[in-house]
Amino acid sequence: MTTLLRLSQLARFWEKNPRTIQSWIRLGRLAAIRSPGGHFRVRVADVRAFCEREGMPLPPFAAPAVRRIVVAGAGLARSLRMAGVTVDAREDPCAALLAVADGTAAALVLPPSAGSLDVAAAVAALRRHAATRELPVIVAGKTTRARVRALEQAGATHVVPTAGAASLPAVLRESLRLE
Repeated sequence: MTTLLRLSQLARFWEKNPRTIQSWIRLGRLAAIRSPGGHFRVRVADVRAFCEREGMPLPPFAAPAVRRIVVAGAGLARSLRMAGVTVDAREDPCAALLAVADGTAAALVLPPSAGSLDVAAAVAALRRHAATRELPVIVAGKTTRARVRALEQAGATHVVPTAGAASLPAVLRESLRLE
């Protein structure tokens, strides 16, 4: 069943007038359908696409329902929260690795380098463990081409060279096969 959102819900969250949302629809910026009563309704998937494309914050009622996503580092966590992704943020990458060891996390997001921790070795260790073998591991942040290759060879699902507000959430959604 597809959830349809009212313009008033979106307007309240974005602190806009409902007529502004309506004008976005008429201009083709935001996809919508008309209800039998003639009112605009917006599918959750269309809200997600609009937010990603326009750089708007994703309303919590439009956020995908996923299991726990563990993120190491405040910058990566902030980037994902701005996109409406619910995260379990850990400041220390080692704490993030321990948080996914039980196999209940949906994904792990790590920076490419973390002090004395060899991230490529940590990813390779996750791949050897039965509970985390299939866990999507996304490494995001500025890095070199050689480091990208090493991380991919270690078993990282995705390596995002820049942890921009738009690229990381898109990779995470693709990796988790979200709507």
